[in-house]
Amino acid sequence: MRSVSSHFSIMISVFVLLFSFQFTNLIKSIVNDYATKVVNDYAIVVVSSTELKEEELKKQIPEIESLSEISSKKILDRLKNDMSSKNLALLQVALPKFYSLKLESIPNKKRVEAIKQKLLSITSISRIETFAKTHEKMFKMLQLLQTMVYIFAFFVAFVAILLIFKQIRIWTYEHHRRMSIMTLFGASFFMKSAMLYRMTLVDSLFSSILVCALYTIAPKMGVVQTFAAELDIVIPPFDLLAEGGTLIGASILFSLFAVTIVARKIGRV
Repeated sequence: MRSVSSHFSIMISVFVLLFSFQFTNLIKSIVNDYATKVVNDYAIVVVSSTELKEEELKKQIPEIESLSEISSKKILDRLKNDMSSKNLALLQVALPKFYSLKLESIPNKKRVEAIKQKLLSITSISRIETFAKTHEKMFKMLQLLQTMVYIFAFFVAFVAILLIFKQIRIWTYEHHRRMSIMTLFGASFFMKSAMLYRMTLVDSLFSSILVCALYTIAPKMGVVQTFAAELDIVIPPFDLLAEGGTLIGASILFSLFAVTIVARKIGRV
């Protein structure tokens, strides 16, 4: 029973460590995806009395991605039944031009204001709508969440690492007699520590497989998909080859490193 509980100690610690690591990657992907979505959806509406040229605006505002004219046809179509064709033609001439201006990245509040002032300095431009508050608020909330997750994951990983080293140290003392006998027969360090390496590696591999299974299944669950849809975020699918391979590889390397450090530090094997 004691042996089983000691194995659980390693497995749970490695599971928590890998889970925290992958969770930070997941949050980072979600935030980056949302940032891309905001950039694609966000646009500044510019009202101008004359035609604007994208090349000319880029000289003053280099981060402009594109400038496209917003058609006033829909507005005029709604007024067809209420106005004569002559008045409609006069209105069409008198209407200012509306433009949708997209940026290469998400600007902060200060930068939005600077862009707005540069645009207003152009005499033909009479009005600008930035619509930045809603997008900026949501994006800042996600960035704050990302920072909090990083801090929490760091402390959780730190505790998990301490527990792993502690358990390996206990195993080292439990197998001290066998290792001492092997030392008398001239066994190498790695041969004496083979039992420790094997136990730690098996437990770590089992935990990494559980983490991979969890991150593969969870995004496909209905409750998770509903939650993501409500928040208008996209949970990326788990890449079993790249991300799974990274987790398994990290667990193996960490196991080898931990056993080597603990065994050599004790200095009795």
